[in-house]
Amino acid sequence: MNTDSDFLLMGILLTLGLLAGRVASHVGMPRVAAYLLIGVLFSGHFLGGLLDFHVGAWSENFTQGALGVIAYLIGGSITVDHLNRLGGIIAGAIIGETIGVFLVVFGAFWALLSLLENTHAASIALTLSVLALSTAPAATLALIHQYRSKGPLTDTLLGVVALDDAVGIMGYSLLLILAADNSFTDGVYLSFIEIGGAVILGTAAGWLLSKSSVWFGASGFRIPIILSSVLIVLGFAESLHLSQLLATLTLGFSTRYFSRASAGRLFNPIHPLEETIYLLFFTIAGTHFNLHLFANYLPLILLYFFTRIAGKIIGASLGTRWVGAPSRVSHWHHQPHRCHACFARRHPLNRLPAR
Repeated sequence: MNTDSDFLLMGILLTLGLLAGRVASHVGMPRVAAYLLIGVLFSGHFLGGLLDFHVGAWSENFTQGALGVIAYLIGGSITVDHLNRLGGIIAGAIIGETIGVFLVVFGAFWALLSLLENTHAASIALTLSVLALSTAPAATLALIHQYRSKGPLTDTLLGVVALDDAVGIMGYSLLLILAADNSFTDGVYLSFIEIGGAVILGTAAGWLLSKSSVWFGASGFRIPIILSSVLIVLGFAESLHLSQLLATLTLGFSTRYFSRASAGRLFNPIHPLEETIYLLFFTIAGTHFNLHLFANYLPLILLYFFTRIAGKIIGASLGTRWVGAPSRVSHWHHQPHRCHACFARRHPLNRLPAR
């Protein structure tokens, strides 16, 4: 098919994603899952191959930009008051989930690969356990947006998602240093440079955004200045080899902090765009699905999937209990349900007031 028709196929992809999302909402399922499945349907091994549809190299930059906006919103949802009230609980959750997921993933893969007599069992298990530490924020914020959740559980979850990226950076930096056979001190130093630089960059940009926003009184000018600030921070972070996610998270947090009572003008204009960002982000991400890779390593993928979930749930639960978090935060309450739609209506997140 002629490449000129890529506009048509992209429109069909987004339309089908939107329709699938509506169906998912009706049956009580997350819309992001539907968006992702439609994207997989248009991947190269399915309709994408038949229709000669390829999202192209631009998709990586687009998804990184979308993730930057999502990180900005997450950072802006966290206030100093939240950290004062929930800082101990957030710290307990991060420490617990970090230890939990590392031990469970490492133990499972080391045991399996040792049984298979793989000579690199420890190295592979260590790499996978370190990669499992961070939490991707896009799906988390999309679910909170869909179910309009608000409360201590949501505030704690946002804090954990925002801050555990720093833990992942430290773990990954130490892993690279060990792989290069350098000292542990060098790994700690490099990770702090990456984290500290991202925080300084995001804080400086947040201060500039909060001060310069007064020049753009009309609401129509606020979206461009917000998006350009996110892109500038992403660009500087990439050039300086800093964490882009942490830099944009800090941008959101510092923008709200420096804007004080008028912070809403730098976040409210973005909220109507959230669903569009999720639709584009997850459908495009799904088009990169590789069926052959998935089929060849399915047992290892499933093992990683379930051990990572188990490690995070067990670790976070124990960590929050250790710091004395309320049961609504530290416990998983199972509720029997007869259908997905009923479950969605009765889910605790859905019963909380909208933002």
